Amino acid sequence: MLLLDSDAPSERRGEILRDVESAIASGGSLESNHNWGVRRLSYEIDHRNEAEYHLLQFRSSPELLESLRRALKLIDGIVRFRLIKVRPGTPPPPSTRSEASTDRAAVSPDPSEAPASG
Repeated sequence: MLLLDSDAPSERRGEILRDVESAIASGGSLESNHNWGVRRLSYEIDHRNEAEYHLLQFRSSPELLESLRRALKLIDGIVRFRLIKVRPGTPPPPSTRSEASTDRAAVSPDPSEAPASG
């Protein structure tokens, strides 16, 4: 999970993501990349109230995790990051708000098919 500085230029945020993705690809495989957009932080971090959230799921060796952890600590523009080992059988990540509303709209019943009251 990467929390990028939402005040940083979009070019810089894109550069950070490309660098992280290429580091992962060099020693592992990127399974999924979810952009959750800008969200309000639960608490202020370095005088910031919001950050751009990115969830990257990947497979790698322990050596890549350690080098990635060292590199992420040094990159300006990253508000916070967390590397978490996902156990087999873990459910998929939650969808973003826009994906969830699209999914709900796809399964909501047609009002004309509602049972008649009476």
